Amino acid sequence: MVTEGLKLRLLKNAGWLFGAEIVSKLFAYGIIVLLSRTLGPAGLGQYSFIFYYVGLLGVFSDLGVGFYFMREVARDRSRAEELLPDVLGFKIVLAVLNFLIIIALTLPLPKPGWMKLLIVLAGAEAMLTWISYVFVRLMYAHEVTKYEAISRVIERMWAFFVAGAVLYTTRSLLPFITAILIGYTMRELLRIRWGSHFANRIKVRFNSRVWASLLKKSYPFWLIGLFTLIYYRTDMVMLNLLRGDYETGIYRAAYTLIEVSLFIPNIVVATTMPSMARLWKEDRRTLELLFKKSLQMLLGIGIIGVIGYYIFARLGIMIVFGDKFLSSVPVLRVLAFAVPFMFLNSLFGSFMNATGKELTFTKITGFTALLNVVLNYILILHYGASGAAVATVVSQAFATIGGYIYINWNGRED
Repeated sequence: MVTEGLKLRLLKNAGWLFGAEIVSKLFAYGIIVLLSRTLGPAGLGQYSFIFYYVGLLGVFSDLGVGFYFMREVARDRSRAEELLPDVLGFKIVLAVLNFLIIIALTLPLPKPGWMKLLIVLAGAEAMLTWISYVFVRLMYAHEVTKYEAISRVIERMWAFFVAGAVLYTTRSLLPFITAILIGYTMRELLRIRWGSHFANRIKVRFNSRVWASLLKKSYPFWLIGLFTLIYYRTDMVMLNLLRGDYETGIYRAAYTLIEVSLFIPNIVVATTMPSMARLWKEDRRTLELLFKKSLQMLLGIGIIGVIGYYIFARLGIMIVFGDKFLSSVPVLRVLAFAVPFMFLNSLFGSFMNATGKELTFTKITGFTALLNVVLNYILILHYGASGAAVATVVSQAFATIGGYIYINWNGRED
């Protein structure tokens, strides 16, 4: 039986994240709507490419150290003082190296100069984002989510009111994205300030021997993150490079509506993962019950999501994006079938990572990422945005089947 104390803590953390997600998503989608109606599918495609490209190239910004750090501190909070200085030093070095990689790969990119400039600026701000994640992980390890929730809301409000006003008046991506990046910087500084309260003191150590030791334990988490990043971001980048800005905008519009529902598994994972890691050591019967309840809830909501998206696809696209995006309707109906798989994959990944089965999850996500890249290349060439949607559904379904089979047969054994 799940204890009352655990229930209250999970509900409290979920409440903060749920409230923040609702508010921040409303502002975020308000921005996307404004951008879509101001600059059309091509403008939305360019905006999406810039941030998805930087996100995809951020593969070396963590190497799994952040997730390993969170799991270890969640299990034993006294380890924060031991691990934080080395983790922080390592993340700083990785952030700088990753930024240099972004610059090197962006310069020869077949894109206009102004887009390359925005990619570099986004990469520069991303360094601070990658470092701030250490402090987010520290807060989550202490099962505190309210500060992250507040920082998200502040950033989204800035983006909607300030960056939105800049876009409305200038009708240009350059000043708009610059304003967005200023908001991101404010968010990261708040994360660092509030997260530092959960450490006795903030120190930074640069010790390559300790980093090598960390990597031996964290690399499975990095591979998981790498493969997950590939099959969540490859579609947008490949679609842009193979079919151009317009089809990228059409696909992004459909995917944006799908993303509305993803706050549900994100909240469940963020609030239950630290508890799962702790219960794996303390009370596996309660862990199994927590996992079962989470699975039932996510599967039920996911199935309802498929029905709702399929029936109301045209209405949703027309209301949110307008008739310029009618080509997004069939894409959205295809993507709808990925919703329950996305929900369950978030839970399965969280469970396996929390219970020491990260190598198994690495293998599942690795094959899924490879499958996704191959399917995207073949299907995008022939079917454009609709092909990318089919690749997403098939890849997510494969990951769900693999995760379920392993957890059902082996995952909850000692």
